[in-house]
Amino acid sequence: AVVSTQSTGIAYSCGKVKRVVKSVFAAELYSLSEGLSEAILMRHFIQEITSRVIPITVWTDSRQVLDAVRTVSSQPRDKKTILELREVQDWIEKEEVEVQWIASKENPADVLTKKGASPEGLLSLLR
Repeated sequence: AVVSTQSTGIAYSCGKVKRVVKSVFAAELYSLSEGLSEAILMRHFIQEITSRVIPITVWTDSRQVLDAVRTVSSQPRDKKTILELREVQDWIEKEEVEVQWIASKENPADVLTKKGASPEGLLSLLR
């Protein structure tokens, strides 16, 4: 996950998922939830030091995940996935984070994880 605040990248992490998931949707949601947890923690530390309110926007290239986090009626089958979905929905409801869609070709995380991905999205984030 690439974590950014105010269009500036501040962290990157990549690794194996810490639990087994049963679908691409669950993996995408798990990644989104983990990235948001990290971003919220970093924002808390930065706000303690600077006293500035820092908005968090996360982008996903998964329409299915975007629709699920924006719609309360979505109901995955797996209990852990349900809990992660509700957690992200709570953050959105409390206006702690904003989730937006991004085209896969513009996704800054892809250059760090996929062979042949264009670096333009990541480079523009870091500028």
